[in-house]
Amino acid sequence: MRRLLPALALTLAGCAEIGLVPNGLPPPPPPRPVLRAARPASATFGSMVIARRRVDGVRVEIFVVGEGKVRGNLLSELKSPDSRLTPPLTAVLIRHPKEGAVLFGAGLPEDLGGMGARRLKGSALSPFKVGAGRDIVSRLASRGVKPEDVTTVILPDLAPEWAGRAGAFPNATIILSSQAWTNPKRRALERDMPDPRAFIPEERLKLQDFSQAAPYGTFDHGIDLFKDGTVILIDLDGGAAGGLGAWVNQDSGSLLLTGPGAFVYDNIFDDALPDKKFVVDISSFMWNARAMKLASEAAPRLVILPAYDLSTLKLSPRPDISLVP
Repeated sequence: MRRLLPALALTLAGCAEIGLVPNGLPPPPPPRPVLRAARPASATFGSMVIARRRVDGVRVEIFVVGEGKVRGNLLSELKSPDSRLTPPLTAVLIRHPKEGAVLFGAGLPEDLGGMGARRLKGSALSPFKVGAGRDIVSRLASRGVKPEDVTTVILPDLAPEWAGRAGAFPNATIILSSQAWTNPKRRALERDMPDPRAFIPEERLKLQDFSQAAPYGTFDHGIDLFKDGTVILIDLDGGAAGGLGAWVNQDSGSLLLTGPGAFVYDNIFDDALPDKKFVVDISSFMWNARAMKLASEAAPRLVILPAYDLSTLKLSPRPDISLVP
């Protein structure tokens, strides 16, 4: 019997090596979020989004106004934790024939000194970097747009990469979700951040309450900003507290600006989760991502622009959407 014990121990050790005993193996992945039922689009949604547009000639220009720094797996579980990405930070100019220059996102604050290399709660992408002449005001000037020409600034979130220069446009109405302005989770995230309210002139702030807004396609709530079917604000609460996107109906089709509602292509089209530390509610984030994917099926000419991924512009080029070099 004593001679058998060492042999038995060696046998069990060999079992571990071939995987019968999970010694040294990575833990199983966490369970996927449980999502509530999807909201299907009506059979006529794809055609009606254009038919209801009462203004032609809306054009979009996309500016890269900085970059972040992040491990790949924080944005998508399909990316390696060993990868070091520099995701682009964007601001989008919507040229509206009647409403003038409309901004989606206002870029980083002019003075980044207080941020330095600190990792700020509420943003997975800090520290941030802005090259010389790449700030939003300089980028607009290169396209002939002065700060006083901007009539509307849509803030998808209060994080500094979206709201930092909101006060730089003296004639602009500032559009923000009321849920973002008041949500206690949002305020908790701001403890180690510059106060975004310091960026925003409250006398020009126009809060949008989605709680009673009607559905829009596959999304729970949408608000027609100009009442002309061109720019629809989309409730994308989940990635950020009170996060919002913008659905822009153009001559060649539609464009969905996700803001923090989706980080990269993988989140939407591959069901890839980001690190849950950087979203307020992972289930809501993935429900919204699924709604975006379903919207792309219901409106085949739709281009979706995630917050930190420009690849979709190359996959679906359009004459009325340009990436400004």
